[in-house]
Amino acid sequence: MFTPVQPKVWRWETPDPEDHWVMVGHLIQEDDHVVLVDPPMVPKLTEALMVLGGVSAIVLTTHDHTRGSRHVSEVFSCPVYIPTQANVERITQAGIKNMLLYDESTMLPAGLRACRCRVELPMWQDPSHPYLDEMMLVTPTGAVACGDIVMGSADADCRLYGCPEGLNDPADLQKVFASLNTFKRVLPSAVHTLLASHGVDIVGDLQSQLQLRMANLN
Repeated sequence: MFTPVQPKVWRWETPDPEDHWVMVGHLIQEDDHVVLVDPPMVPKLTEALMVLGGVSAIVLTTHDHTRGSRHVSEVFSCPVYIPTQANVERITQAGIKNMLLYDESTMLPAGLRACRCRVELPMWQDPSHPYLDEMMLVTPTGAVACGDIVMGSADADCRLYGCPEGLNDPADLQKVFASLNTFKRVLPSAVHTLLASHGVDIVGDLQSQLQLRMANLN
């Protein structure tokens, strides 16, 4: 069920039942338990997690990625960390009760560090309603888990997509550039691997793929 990405980091995926894209979750092992990021629900998930010692926490990058969080949280009695800028009403509607709000100063489980990604578009965009406003989660192993702002692509000619590429076809290139530009500005220089909530992960050469994509857009 789980595919290794890095030491102590795994991924699993499933098609979104309501749309054409793939949902991806990531699992980070910490001592005798695991931490989940944006976990989609799949058959036998909780049984597999029990074998690994159980779940100590779930961390969401955005209110749009509640996915299987309610069920997993209830089974393991673990908290669900929600970004402070998230729409709490959306979280409540998803049935999540054991929630903890977090911001960039919060000490998250598994050594995760949050960086806010607020994508604003020029002129016509209302500053109080940005195009995207989510968290990226930096791991101690040089990876970053993202929500919708970017995703890895299996396309050999374009391995990094900026939102809404991979979600909308055709994608608005103004939004793509704004997403990639924000991602580049916020991304720590030591990060080399992308843990994407959609699409494929980019392992080892994230920085070079980002530079290449930005150069091709300019």
